[in-house]
Amino acid sequence: MDSSALAALGAAMLRSRLSRGLSLRQLAARLGMQGHGGLSDYEKGRRLAPADLIERYEQQLQITDGQLTALRAAALAERAVQKTEPQWASGAAGGDGEGSGRGVAGPGAGEIGRGWREEAGPGGAAGDEAWRPAFAIAELPAAPADFQGRGPEVARLLGAAADCLAGGGPVTVVVAGQPGAGKTSLAVRAATHAFALGLRDAQFFVELGSASPGVVLHRLLRALGVPDVQLPPDVAGAAAMFRSRLAGRRCVLVLDNARDEAQVRALLPGPGPVLVVVTSRQRLTGLAGARRVDLAELAEDDAQALLTDIVGKARAAAEPEAVAEVVAACGRLPLAVRIAGNRLACWPDWSIAHLAELLRDEQSRLGRLTAGDLAVRSAFALSYREISPTAGRLFRRLVLAPGADFEVQAATALLGAPAESALEELAGASLIGLAAIPGRYRMHDLLRLYASELLQEEGQRAEAEYALFAWLFAQARAAAAALAPESSDYPGGRPAALAWLDAEAGALLGAVRRTGERLDGELDPLLRDLTQRIPWYYDLRCRWSDMVEVANHARVAADRSNNLAERAFAHSMLGLGQLGQHQYRAALASCELGLKDARAAGLAAEEAELFGRLGLAYEGLGRYAEAEARHADHAEQCRVLGDQWGEAAAIGRRSHALQMLGKHTEAAACLRRALKMRSELGDQRGVAMAEYRFSALRNDQGNHEEALQRARRALAVFKSHDDQWGTAVAHYELGRSLAGLGRLREAASAYRTAVKGLDEVGEWQRLAEASAALTDAQARV
Repeated sequence: MDSSALAALGAAMLRSRLSRGLSLRQLAARLGMQGHGGLSDYEKGRRLAPADLIERYEQQLQITDGQLTALRAAALAERAVQKTEPQWASGAAGGDGEGSGRGVAGPGAGEIGRGWREEAGPGGAAGDEAWRPAFAIAELPAAPADFQGRGPEVARLLGAAADCLAGGGPVTVVVAGQPGAGKTSLAVRAATHAFALGLRDAQFFVELGSASPGVVLHRLLRALGVPDVQLPPDVAGAAAMFRSRLAGRRCVLVLDNARDEAQVRALLPGPGPVLVVVTSRQRLTGLAGARRVDLAELAEDDAQALLTDIVGKARAAAEPEAVAEVVAACGRLPLAVRIAGNRLACWPDWSIAHLAELLRDEQSRLGRLTAGDLAVRSAFALSYREISPTAGRLFRRLVLAPGADFEVQAATALLGAPAESALEELAGASLIGLAAIPGRYRMHDLLRLYASELLQEEGQRAEAEYALFAWLFAQARAAAAALAPESSDYPGGRPAALAWLDAEAGALLGAVRRTGERLDGELDPLLRDLTQRIPWYYDLRCRWSDMVEVANHARVAADRSNNLAERAFAHSMLGLGQLGQHQYRAALASCELGLKDARAAGLAAEEAELFGRLGLAYEGLGRYAEAEARHADHAEQCRVLGDQWGEAAAIGRRSHALQMLGKHTEAAACLRRALKMRSELGDQRGVAMAEYRFSALRNDQGNHEEALQRARRALAVFKSHDDQWGTAVAHYELGRSLAGLGRLREAASAYRTAVKGLDEVGEWQRLAEASAALTDAQARV
């Protein structure tokens, strides 16, 4: 395949179109073109697409990384070079464009000691047309034949090469990423294409490792033909000579596996068209002006394509599920996928499913990801050995973080000391990466396995885990309490508390699960009080399955300690979660058990709350008279206890039971009383709930104008409180009001929003009603 920039541009245009499932004819119509024959020529690399067409391609196909624009710039640079390019002394070096390393055929080939031939006047300054190399410097290793993916990253590097050729050089690009991410493969691939674009005067490839800048400079100068006797003894002199030798030459310099910035700075060229690609496990943030390419794991399709390339299409096509499982076990890390593929290639009698089965065991997975001198564990060990003892201790303990990502405070709890510097060191060494949420970090699955192996040798797992969970549960209780209608002194208030709980919800559930796995009950005390607070969050976000799971773990812990109060809270929370899942009979049973324990433990406030939850269970079962009685019991109990917040909530719930019994006048009286109490308490969300219930009542009564106004007031508050359930149901009542007023287009819009929101929160029963209402409104428009 032609590897020119024009061909690369065409291939990228083709891939982009196919990824959207469009034919040439369909895309031409979207672009406003009369025919599609021209597009075919562009996609085949026969003609260079105009800039405005590339812009429209990116807009129509939603290409946001600028890949096509960068490739077009590279193609323009290639065209410019081809018009003025000097010829080799004889033959063509690396003419296949794939970095084959073939030298010049003819006089001067291989004459390393002669240096570069300069054909210049007395001043010794040779122009581009006069200068010709006496030998080829083509040190790039062969680009991996099974290279997959990395389209945007290759485009970034080709864009840098185009800038070099356009007079913007030198350009330094740092390719950073975790061990095994394929940094060297990407660098070689891009450097090979940069050579094809026109950076053909020389290709340097240096494995830096622990080498000093002086040693590397002497090695580069020898490659340029400088005799040992002329090599400057000091680094500054050698660097100056290196810059002089490269002046004006179009070159590619790959500095692989850099240790730090100091190792690289002396090797950077002076002004001129030189592309420098530096790969490193470190981020090398001290290299000012360098462009950056960060490598993560491969996309799933690209990782599967890599494995397929190695084992063969027929073999992979016969076991697509096993291919996906092997790639997942490898964490889509190129090194791991390549090792897995090599093992399968060496054992053609193995099924891919057999390897997938071997890799399921996390305890032995890293050991099995070894093929010859390639080993995932060895790649990780190189980076681990370079970090400080403090960062190493944190790295080992981060495997205890139960969520997909973690924050600085969690790391501090694990380390037992401020952890910000250690995290920065680990991130700089690419042993952890940045998560999607700002301020949070994540660790690759295979690195977790490696850290887990190291942690077993430390012997302080239990202490670190207890410290982390104690911090996590305490923070969760404080944040959840900030969501209650009563005032809270949580830093940042309700929005900050909600954001923290959203970010840590997965970690919290993971910690609860791990607590439940500890049969010795050592971590059980950490669950205390969590069941009294966390329901505020789970209810707001409709995380009913999380609520049920946490409640069940808390119930088991309470049974172990035979603590009636804790068991009452656990049953109460369990009943609420089951209500959210519409499991009304199960909720009724859980709440009755909780009521029994609450009475035995003397928990009058929890007894009152359970009356309300029993009322909701009876409502779900259609037993509205019993529901109304229980809500009345709840209100009375709260009145006796002086709990105005609970009394107002109970009165509002009672109104719905009365409404379902057809007692609309009594229901309206309850709602007016609830609204008054909520307003006096300053409970904005409670006011919104009462307004929503009032809107539903007025819609049932046919008073759609009043219902519309109340729905709008409720919606505004629910939105301001980021209440997803409230926003969805308020939109539903808004739709009912508008439909009743004959404003069907507006009603349909409100219903659509309601359907989307109800689907997201799992409110299946009301979702069916909203979907039917939407269909009816659309049919009547």
